[in-house]
Amino acid sequence: MMGQVDFMAKPEFGRAKHPWDVCRNNQLIDGFLNSGCDYFAKTDIDQKYPVDYFKTLVPLVDQYKVIGPVIYDRWRGPGFIPLAFRNKMITRENMFPLPRDGSIVDVPYSHTNLIYAREVLEKIPRPWYEAYATDDGLGRKNHVDYTFLDKIRNAGYPIYIHTGVVVGHLATQPIDQEFYDTWHRGHKEVL
Repeated sequence: MMGQVDFMAKPEFGRAKHPWDVCRNNQLIDGFLNSGCDYFAKTDIDQKYPVDYFKTLVPLVDQYKVIGPVIYDRWRGPGFIPLAFRNKMITRENMFPLPRDGSIVDVPYSHTNLIYAREVLEKIPRPWYEAYATDDGLGRKNHVDYTFLDKIRNAGYPIYIHTGVVVGHLATQPIDQEFYDTWHRGHKEVL
C-alpha cells in the first residue's frame, strides 16, 4: 500500500543554536511525524531527479525501510565522487564501490537524501540531526548526515542505495554518472 503525501506542508527554517541544515532537517522530520504520512522523502534543491524517481523507489520503502539513489558530488580539487563510503572519513581509500547493474546495496555511509519509512524516524530519539565539531574529511566541521546515519543504523536499519536510480548534482551542469564517466576518461586519476 502506498503512503500518503502531504503536498501542502510548509517547512519552517531557523538557525537557533545549530547550523541551518540541522534546524531545517529536524523541523522537516518533526512536521512529517505530525502529518500521519507513511514515508518521508528528503531531497535537495540542487539535484536533478529522474522522472521515475518516486515511481521506482516508493514501492521499495516497505521492504527496505531506508532507500535512495546514487548521488554524485564534487571532490577536493578537480574530480567528482559517488556519495558512498566505508566509514565516516571521506577519502578515496574509504569509498564504497557501487556496482552499475541496477542492484540495491547496503552502504555504510551515504548521503541522507533518501526515502524513509515512518517506523525508522519514530525509533530515532530527538534531535534526529545534530552538529558536532569534527572534521568530515572535506574540511567541514558539521557533517550532520553521518551522525544521522549512525542513529539509523543504531536503531537497526541498514541504508540502501538503488544503483539503477541516479540523481544529478547541479553545479554549472549536473554532476551525474555520465558526467563522472566523461570526466574520468579525460583524467589519469580515476577513483
